[in-house]
Amino acid sequence: MTTSAHPATGTAPAPTASVSPAVPTWRYIGFLLGPGVGTFAFNAVTVILPTLRDRFGSDDVSLELVIAGYGIPFAVLLILGGRLGDRFGRHRLYVVGMGLFLVSAVACALAPSVAMLIVARIVQGVGAALCTPQVLATIQATSTGVARTRAIAAFGASGGIGAAVGQVVGGALAAMSFGVVEGWRAVFVVVALVAAAAIALAPLAPRSRSHEHVAIDLVGTAALGIGILAASVALTFGPAWGWAWPVYVVLLVAAVALVAMWRHQDAVERSGRVPLLPPSVLRLRPLQLGLLSAALFFAGYSALLYVFPRAVEQGGMTSLQAGLALLPFAVVFAAVSLMVARVQARLGDATLAWGVGLQLVALVTMSATVVFAWGADIGLWLQPALVLLGVGQALIFSPLTQLVVREVPVQAAGLSGGMFSTAQQLALSFGVIVIGGVVSFTGGVGRDELLAGLALDVLLATAVLVLALVLRARGRRHPADA
Repeated sequence: MTTSAHPATGTAPAPTASVSPAVPTWRYIGFLLGPGVGTFAFNAVTVILPTLRDRFGSDDVSLELVIAGYGIPFAVLLILGGRLGDRFGRHRLYVVGMGLFLVSAVACALAPSVAMLIVARIVQGVGAALCTPQVLATIQATSTGVARTRAIAAFGASGGIGAAVGQVVGGALAAMSFGVVEGWRAVFVVVALVAAAAIALAPLAPRSRSHEHVAIDLVGTAALGIGILAASVALTFGPAWGWAWPVYVVLLVAAVALVAMWRHQDAVERSGRVPLLPPSVLRLRPLQLGLLSAALFFAGYSALLYVFPRAVEQGGMTSLQAGLALLPFAVVFAAVSLMVARVQARLGDATLAWGVGLQLVALVTMSATVVFAWGADIGLWLQPALVLLGVGQALIFSPLTQLVVREVPVQAAGLSGGMFSTAQQLALSFGVIVIGGVVSFTGGVGRDELLAGLALDVLLATAVLVLALVLRARGRRHPADA
C-alpha cells in the first residue's frame, strides 16, 4: 500500500521525510543495538533474581518490582516516546533515551539496596521507552523496499540475540565474582557498555523527523498513560495479589481510561488537530489484524520462554545449561532474520504463513520430544525442534513488523514504532500471566509445566496462522492495501 492513501495525522498534507531506498543496514547499527540491549537487560535480570534475593534478603514483591519497575514505565511511555521522536527528531530522542539507559545501568551496578535498584530500573524503563520507538520509526522514514526489509529483519535479530544472550550471560555472571565486584553487578556493567556503544554509533544512522508540526496531545497522553499503567499493574501483580477484587477495580480503571482516550482522540481528529493515536489509522483493518497477530505471537513466545528454564531445571539442568540450550535457537533466529529479504522475494505475502506453519511443526515436535525423552539430556534432544522454531519465528517476526509499519504514514513513523512495541510489551507480560495461571491451576512442574507452555503456544500460533491466511486473502482482494 502507499501511505498517502490514509489520513496522516488529522492535519493538512505536508511533505514527508526524505526516503532513500538504498540505506545499507550497517548504518543503523547504533540504533539496532537498542532492542538487543533492552531484551538483554530484561532477560539477564530475570535470571539473577535468585541472587538478588540472597544478596539483599528481598521478598517476592521486591523482586517483582525489579522486573515491573522496568517493564511498566516502558509500556506506558512507548507511544508518547514515538510521537516525541516525530516532533523533536528521532535521533535526538534515541540518544536521550539511551543516555538515560546508560546512566541507570551504572546506577543499578552501584545500587546499595534493592530499593535503589528498583528506582534505577524505573529510570531504565523510561529511557527504553524514549529510544525504542525511534528504531522502527527511523527505518520506516529513511528506507524502502528490500533495504527496509533487511533493516527490520536486523531489528528482530537484535532482540532475539539479546534475549538469548541475556539468559546465558545472566546465568553465568550470577555465579561469578570479579574481586570486590559481584557477578550480578557485572550484568549491568555489560548493559552500560553496550548502551555507550549504541550512543557512539548512533550518528551513522540517517536523521529523520516529521515535516509537519506534531503537537503533543496532553489529555490523550494522560488518558492513554493511565489506561496502560492500570492494565500493566493489574497484569503484573494480579497473580501475587491472588486476583483479589482490587485487581478488577484497576482493570476497570484501565478500560474506562482507554475508552475515554479513544473518544477524545476521535474528537481531536475530527476537529482537524493532531491526535496522539489517530483513529483513522487505528481503524485500518490490516493494521488491526497485524497488531493482534503480533500480540498473539509475543504472548506465546513469552509463555514458552518463561516455562522453559524453570521446567528443564526441574529435569536436572542448571540455569546456565538452560540458557545455553536456547543459544542455538537464538543464533538460527538471527541468521535467518538476516536472510528474510531473500525469502520474501520468493514467497511474497506467503512468508508469514510459512513461518507460522514451521513454528507449529516445531512446537508439536518439541511436545513429542518432551513426552518421550524427558530427562537430564532433554536440552540436547530438543535441539532439532528448537532450531526449526528459530527458523519459523524469524519468518514471522519481520513480516509482522512490516505489516504494522507500512500501515502508518511516514510522517507519523514514531507512531508505528510506539504501537508495535507497546503491543509487544503488553503481550509479553500477558503471556507470562496466562501460563503462570495455567501452571498454578494445574499444579504442573517440570515436564508438565513445559507441556503446558507448548500447548498454549500451539493454540496461539494456530490463531496467528488463521489471521495470516486472512491477511493474505485480503491482500489478494485489495492489492492496493497489501
